[in-house]
Amino acid sequence: MKSKLVVRAVVLAVLVTILGITWQALGGFHAFSTPTLQDLLSANTDINPEEKTDELCLDPLCVEGWGTDIGSFLRFKSAGEAEYWATALGAEGIRYENVVLDLRGYQPTFEQRRHAIDILFSGRDWN
Repeated sequence: MKSKLVVRAVVLAVLVTILGITWQALGGFHAFSTPTLQDLLSANTDINPEEKTDELCLDPLCVEGWGTDIGSFLRFKSAGEAEYWATALGAEGIRYENVVLDLRGYQPTFEQRRHAIDILFSGRDWN
């Protein structure tokens, strides 16, 4: 009887360990949160990202704004609000989920524009 309890305890401990490792590999609680632009741009120092939320987010539903050498990245509270602003910007606005790449006032080369789009869509699986 006692040996069955020990075996069950060991099996339970192994399962909890495996679940914990899996949870961490999937990102834990961060897997359910919206990544910030700081998270998105932090690995792209070549474009000189600079936090400019106060300057770029004049709309109250814009929650984060970053200026770069190739365009401004704006994060909105919802994908619907981001879609609205991307539509208003026309050809100078590109949206992915709740982030808009605002190209007004920038004249990026084709490669710079492609790099900006690669950053914007970095979370997208194209397969």
